[in-house]
Amino acid sequence: MAQPKILVVVFLRGGADGLALVSPSSDPDLIAARPEDLRVLRTGDAAGRVLRQDIADVDFRFHPAAAALADLYDAGDLSVIHATGLPDATRSHFDAEARIERGVFGGTVAPGDPSGWIGRWLQAAQPDGPMPALAVSAMRPASLLGANAAVAESLADLVVGQGNWLAPALRNRLMQGFGDHGALARPMADLVALSDMLGQRLTDPTGELVDYAPSTDYPPDSPVSAPLMTVAQAIKLDLGLRVATVDVGGWDTHVAQAGQFAQLTGALSAALMAFWRDLGPLQQDVSVVVMSEFGRRLRSNTAGGTDHGRGNAMLVLGPQARGGRMLGHWPGLKNDALEEGADLAVANDYRAVLAELLSGHMALSDPAVVFPGFQPAPLGLWRQG
Repeated sequence: MAQPKILVVVFLRGGADGLALVSPSSDPDLIAARPEDLRVLRTGDAAGRVLRQDIADVDFRFHPAAAALADLYDAGDLSVIHATGLPDATRSHFDAEARIERGVFGGTVAPGDPSGWIGRWLQAAQPDGPMPALAVSAMRPASLLGANAAVAESLADLVVGQGNWLAPALRNRLMQGFGDHGALARPMADLVALSDMLGQRLTDPTGELVDYAPSTDYPPDSPVSAPLMTVAQAIKLDLGLRVATVDVGGWDTHVAQAGQFAQLTGALSAALMAFWRDLGPLQQDVSVVVMSEFGRRLRSNTAGGTDHGRGNAMLVLGPQARGGRMLGHWPGLKNDALEEGADLAVANDYRAVLAELLSGHMALSDPAVVFPGFQPAPLGLWRQG
C-alpha cells in the first residue's frame, strides 16, 4: 500500500530577496542596479554556485551562503521557479501574505468564506489520522483557515499535563463540559486523543518527556532547525501528518541587507539540508515548497538594502519533482520588462506551482477546488508516470 504523501510549506516572511537567493548574476541590468555586496558574484572566493538551466541566456547562481541548496539542486532534488508571485500587485506585507495564503482572487469564493488554500485542500481530501495538519508556530497561518489543524512550536506543547495548555485535573471536567456542545465536542475529543497519543510516544516509562533524536546534526545556530526537527519528528511518529507549515521571519531587509541576508540564507539552507537527510528513506513521501509574499526591488536603496518588490523565486524540494531544473518563464530585467519600471515582473503565478504540487504529489484530482477559478498552464514540475 502506498504511503500517504506529505507537503511541507516553508514561508519566508518579510519578502525574501529572490534576486539575491537565485541571482541572474551576469545580467547587466542587475549589475548596474546594485552594488557588489548586494549581488552574487561570478568570480573570486565568494562566487555563487551556477545553476544548470535552459530558461534564459543568463548565468543564474545561488547565493554563496546557499551552498546546501546548490548541493540539493545538483543532486536533482531541488527545483527553482523564478519570477513567481501574486497575480495582483501589492507591496504591503499584510495584504500580500493574506492574499497568498487565501489563494483566491476576484470573488472566486463565496462572500465571507474565510478559508485558506491548505484548509480547502484538507476539506477536499478529508485525510485520516490523528494529526493531518500541523502549524509549527505560535499561531495558525491563514493558509490553514477552514479546517482543523494542530498549532504548536513543538509536539511536547500538545501533551496534556506537561505544563502546557491544560492541567490534568481539568481533563474530565473539560470533556464533560464540551460533551453537550455538538460543534465543539468532536474537535475537543480529537485534541485530547492526540494529546494522549503524543504523551505515550514522547515520554519514557517514568512519564518524562524524551527529546527528539534526529538521525543527523541540525545547525545549532539556525532558527529554522527547531521547527523542521518538529516536522521530521511528527512524520516519523506516524501521526497521519499530511501537511505542515513552518514560518521563518526576518526577511524584510531594507537596511544593511548584505550581512543579514547571508546569515538568513545560510541558516535556511543548512537546516533544509539537515531536514532532508534526517528524513532518510521517507524523502520519497515528502515535498517541501519554500515561498515568500513578494520579492525585493531591482535597484538597491540608499540604506544598503532593498525595498518591497514583486516577482520572487520559489523552491520545490522532492525526489519526485523534476529537480535540478529552473522552470517557468523568465521575463528579464530590462527596463521595459520590469513591473512599474522597478520590479522583477511576476511571470509565473505562484498558484501554478502549488497546484502542480497538489495534483502531482498530493494526488488531488482537481486543483480548482483549492484555487477556484484558476486554470494554470503546466510548468512541467512533476514527473509523469
